[in-house]
Amino acid sequence: MDKERKRKRASDDANEQDGSASEKKQLHLETDDTKSGDTTPKEGKVFNDSVHGHIEMHPLLVSIIDTPEFQRLRFIRQLGMCYFVYPGAAHNRFEHSLGVSYLAGELARSLQGKQKHLKITQEDILCVEVAGLCHDLGHGPFSHLFDESFLPRVRPDYNEKHEKLSVDMFEHMLKKNNLREKFMDHGLTDIDITFIKEQIVGVGAKQVKAVRNDVPEEGSGELAISKDELLTIIKQSERPDFLHVRNDEGETGLVSISLIEEVWPYKGRDKEKSFLYEIVANKRNGIDVDKWDYFARDSLYLGISNPFDWRRYLKFARVLDATDGMQICTRDKEITNLYDMFHTRYTLHRRAYQHRVNKILEAMIVDALIAANDHLLFAGKDGKMTKMSEAIDDMEAYSKLTDHVMWMILTSTDKKLDKARQLIDRIMKRDLYICVGQTQLKKNVQSNETPSKLVSQLIDIKKEDSEREIYDLLNREAKEKIAPDDIVVHIASYSYGMGEKDPVEHVKFYPKSDPSVTVEIRKLIDRDSMALPRQFSERCLRVCMKQSNIQCVSWVKEAFIEWCDDKNLRAKPGEFSADMTLTNKPRRSDEMKWEAGRASRQLDYDSTPLSRNSQTDSYQ
Repeated sequence: MDKERKRKRASDDANEQDGSASEKKQLHLETDDTKSGDTTPKEGKVFNDSVHGHIEMHPLLVSIIDTPEFQRLRFIRQLGMCYFVYPGAAHNRFEHSLGVSYLAGELARSLQGKQKHLKITQEDILCVEVAGLCHDLGHGPFSHLFDESFLPRVRPDYNEKHEKLSVDMFEHMLKKNNLREKFMDHGLTDIDITFIKEQIVGVGAKQVKAVRNDVPEEGSGELAISKDELLTIIKQSERPDFLHVRNDEGETGLVSISLIEEVWPYKGRDKEKSFLYEIVANKRNGIDVDKWDYFARDSLYLGISNPFDWRRYLKFARVLDATDGMQICTRDKEITNLYDMFHTRYTLHRRAYQHRVNKILEAMIVDALIAANDHLLFAGKDGKMTKMSEAIDDMEAYSKLTDHVMWMILTSTDKKLDKARQLIDRIMKRDLYICVGQTQLKKNVQSNETPSKLVSQLIDIKKEDSEREIYDLLNREAKEKIAPDDIVVHIASYSYGMGEKDPVEHVKFYPKSDPSVTVEIRKLIDRDSMALPRQFSERCLRVCMKQSNIQCVSWVKEAFIEWCDDKNLRAKPGEFSADMTLTNKPRRSDEMKWEAGRASRQLDYDSTPLSRNSQTDSYQ
């Protein structure tokens, strides 16, 4: 009997080992290192992701993940200070990057499987996955707060975004961890590395080549000029056949329109594979896997619904040769689903990313970082101690910057950090800057198409100008107690991703009857349909007060109401309890009278911005 049990146990152990070996074998992803002479297959890895489930990562991706530069993303919150508003929003850039890499591979493989003639190679797919994995390497503390709010204050001359920093960090990571050799081992070349970086950072305005050799007196040669600039010149020209052109380098020449051609701006892949540049960061219309992941991930942890299903999009995604190159298109019946996707972006910005309290928290953290900038130093190249504002020029120092700077300040005993520490202490005690009021930056104007109809138009107001103008409206007593920088204005912008433009108009569709033909949206739908949005952007101006003194807040509130009246805007003043928290108490009679007076001078709106129709649900 004991022998029988032992025999059975030995058989079970053998089966378990076979199963384990079989499982490991599935992760050996075509990675024989023949160049280095090492024929031992390198393992990939399976990650159990909270959004996408079990996702398999190529061994090269694992090599990137297992570097300090990538692991740093574990300590940068995806939504920055939003975690202090939504307790569930504790996810980080690390897992988002894994998700984007996974989705990039899924989309590329889907296109490869459906359209063999595109000649999508395994190297193409791997490059797209690497780009997705590394696209956020350059984020600083608290994600977008660092490059969009902190850097403009301390480095006004620096105009780059986190994408440029991602490329810088990518190059630093390759060099420091000797990864270039691993790239070569997996069949990737320097051209492929260039392709990866191009996907991350993109390019600026499209360039066109203008050939001058048809004009003898001007000599021969070529000019590179932006496409938008050239179109402007064509519209203004008195000679539509020949144009006098000056490019950014100051070169000039007469150009024949017949000899103008668009210059392909990328070096990593030819124009025949232009669609590959639309997978990770789609500059054409914004439909890319970066959004797919953060829509799904952010919605999950924020508790906000996300109606967009990227798997359905994959079913209908096809690459077609449109008038402006090879691009990813979708079925005509997917129009409303795309509008739902872009509306998800609007909803996330309105309810979370640009939430009133979130922007107040961001303003306080930025003030704290600025106060600490000269006193909080990080070791950079050759051990040089570097300020946060200068770390962007030294990736060794920048790789040490994470959200942890907040705790470094809070727990420091350095007297020089007192001001920064007090601001963070206020956050911990929920003693926040006070929102004294807000207003929609819009006005009613006559429609160009139907003069009898009023439409809402956005008003362009600068943050710095409005702060100064509101301060100037304070009385003398108020100015003695309130400093100009005590008033903080934030202009929130909610859109579908392309300002006031409709991003779906930049998408090409194909009909079921002929999947090889592209069709534009205007030929498929009625723009007056109740199912479609009427507007694609709205802006809201909020005024906050750094002091919590009730009298000072009241003075700023009165100045804000007067400022709105001067601008013909409708103010929405805040009501505050004794502890200065925002309440829902009814407005005072004087404010109700003021509102009634405003109504006599300004027509009311019959629909809200971005609502699908005035007779349907409002998205306010």
